[in-house]
Amino acid sequence: MPAASPHISAPVDLKVDANSPLDLDYPALTDGSALCIGLSFDWRHQTALHSFALKNTLQDEHARAARFPRQEDSIRNLLGRTMLRRVAVHYGGMDPAQIIRSNTWGKPELPGCSVGCNVSHAGSQVWVAVSRFPRVGIDVEMTNATQEYHDLAAGLHPDEIAALRRMPDGKVATVRCWSRKEAISKATGMGVALPLRAYAVECDRRASGWLRLPPPRTAIEDWTTADLPIAKDYVGALAIEGRCDRITILRLKVT
Repeated sequence: MPAASPHISAPVDLKVDANSPLDLDYPALTDGSALCIGLSFDWRHQTALHSFALKNTLQDEHARAARFPRQEDSIRNLLGRTMLRRVAVHYGGMDPAQIIRSNTWGKPELPGCSVGCNVSHAGSQVWVAVSRFPRVGIDVEMTNATQEYHDLAAGLHPDEIAALRRMPDGKVATVRCWSRKEAISKATGMGVALPLRAYAVECDRRASGWLRLPPPRTAIEDWTTADLPIAKDYVGALAIEGRCDRITILRLKVT
């Protein structure tokens, strides 16, 4: 049995204020479903977004974000933590004052949270995924930053390397492949510690069900995989260890 191919709802697009971009009516999260929320912005809003994120995160997160040499990276990190906190509290009942630490492989752990959550950001995009299944991974990448991923392609699974050589859109396909692999590795909780050759994804344009070889000690039929409609010049992927039947997409654009 292949990995699950869920129903992916048409994205719901909302315009939000930079001073309170996450103040909205959150949709219900039913059993067997997942929700992905994306925040899209441009850097003229960075002061307001930074202020909002600081108000909704803790001191240890401020200190962590301050270690980034680039202001843009710091703001993305804080916005990601803010969105992660918001869904963990709203859907998972986590204490809003709970400190979020990372496991051995760098994945955020959410004590007291009853749902699976994960976050990713790139460029002007910050996305969070939440599901009743505990093992969730999301990844967002920019397609115009292709050389870095092209250099990494040599470490991919042999099936992926062969497939990418046949792709007419080889550079973008490499980023798409990388995003899918990142989503899987993040769902396992191991991140980059999971060897790239230990699992494989399809590299073509199929929208879902693209897991080709599951990670060790898992079965392919237990996975739900889908690409996400991010924005122009971006790709995104969602992976859930569980048979998810519906994925809701909420895209927030800061105005």
